Amino acid sequence: MSNQDKMPFVEALESYKKQHFMPFHTPGHKIGVEAPQLLKEWMGSALPYDLGVMYALDDLHEPEGELKEAQDLTAELYGAEHCWFSINGTTALIEAMIMGNVGPNETIIIPREAHRSVISGLVLSGAKPVYMDCTFNTRWGIPLGVSLETAIQAMEEHPEAKAILLVYPNYYGVGVDIVNIVKEAHKRGMIVLVDEAHGPHLPFSEALPIEAIAAGADLVAQSTHKSVGSLTQTSWLLGQGDLINKRRITQMHQMLQSTSPNYIFLASLDMARHQLATKGTTLVNRAVSLSLQLRRELESIRGISIMSSNDVDRPNYDVTKVLIDAKELGLTGVDFEKRLRAHHIEVELVQAHHVLVLITIGDTEESIMTLVKAVQSISDEICSKSSLMNHIGDQIEERTETIQSASILPTPVVRMTPREALYKNRSSCMLESALHHICGETIAYYPPGIPCIAVGEEITESVLQYIQQRRALGYMPNGAADMNLETIQIVEE
Repeated sequence: MSNQDKMPFVEALESYKKQHFMPFHTPGHKIGVEAPQLLKEWMGSALPYDLGVMYALDDLHEPEGELKEAQDLTAELYGAEHCWFSINGTTALIEAMIMGNVGPNETIIIPREAHRSVISGLVLSGAKPVYMDCTFNTRWGIPLGVSLETAIQAMEEHPEAKAILLVYPNYYGVGVDIVNIVKEAHKRGMIVLVDEAHGPHLPFSEALPIEAIAAGADLVAQSTHKSVGSLTQTSWLLGQGDLINKRRITQMHQMLQSTSPNYIFLASLDMARHQLATKGTTLVNRAVSLSLQLRRELESIRGISIMSSNDVDRPNYDVTKVLIDAKELGLTGVDFEKRLRAHHIEVELVQAHHVLVLITIGDTEESIMTLVKAVQSISDEICSKSSLMNHIGDQIEERTETIQSASILPTPVVRMTPREALYKNRSSCMLESALHHICGETIAYYPPGIPCIAVGEEITESVLQYIQQRRALGYMPNGAADMNLETIQIVEE
């Protein structure tokens, strides 16, 4: 058992700084001497830790010393065998997972609700996607992930698939039956890759779902900055078992990480691991307790509904993801978010009639009560206008049908691998004339960053309808050449 109370990479950085070497290397500000004045004011004493790749310090690409020790401690903490730190976010790790296991024209099974980084991984690897249908909850306007039965059916129909990728838990805290899906995949010799971006806190409270590594997954990418304490843009990849080739994963990881990794970012990962090892149970259980308190407070507010585990037919649910629905107040998610911003509340996601807020180790009773007071004020303002409330009832059902249909993702029709389509000749086509053409770009609405169509897929009637409805609701696309989506890129056939 290693000493989880150590921060080996942080300690190495501290030791190097105390030696007062004269820098004749990158970065150009030379340990902060000539950094821009505002950067000095912002970062102050942190600038001397902003070093280039140092002979005296470890290398992210081939770690052998203190950085390797920090990664090994992280693997041990999570019960994994291997760990890779990332300063290019979870996006690079998801791409590395795919590239490290699936090659050109090889099949990978993925859920419909996969993040756009999965499509990037398909482009880079040349792999062929097979989509699993995900259940959609029409009341709450959210995807619930793939059922065990659907996952088994996809694996039975595609025994050639080398891997299956799962999103666990999804943006809304809903988790699939990961234990049994992993068992079924391993029966068939398939590697299980997991986008667990929203799950690095899971092992630290018995009130939360089982984490993917404990469920037996082979490779698991986590966004440590999302729910625990590292800096934005930092993540780690956990791996275990004989189905993966550690060296190949390392090589793919090297391709996708900067050759000038930020040492402050890497140190924040070492610090975050240490924080979880020494205080994780206390901090995460506090976040869970605050989440439950927030849910109780919000449920008592007129016109507000909160999604709970009873509303989702899935075995795993993370209560720290709080979906606040204002349908009964006649508000769309966009309307609700604007009103919350007027109270200086910034939410994570806006969709349908709801907003999503994340309760993490950084929340306090003061922060959640500030949110409660803002929601109460919005409810009071609307409900006090009796004539408006009478009118709202007539409007709700009409608006809800449009909003819900704009939340249901189109069923993908794959006509080419994403890589093949991306490198074909492409041209612009008026959106209304694009029906049945092959899409030449990947289009998503962010967050949550789930593509409504990926490069290589057929532009179907449901895709066009989805885009038009999203436009009508005021959402801006991500990834399109024409940000107004009056035109769309198509593959020239």
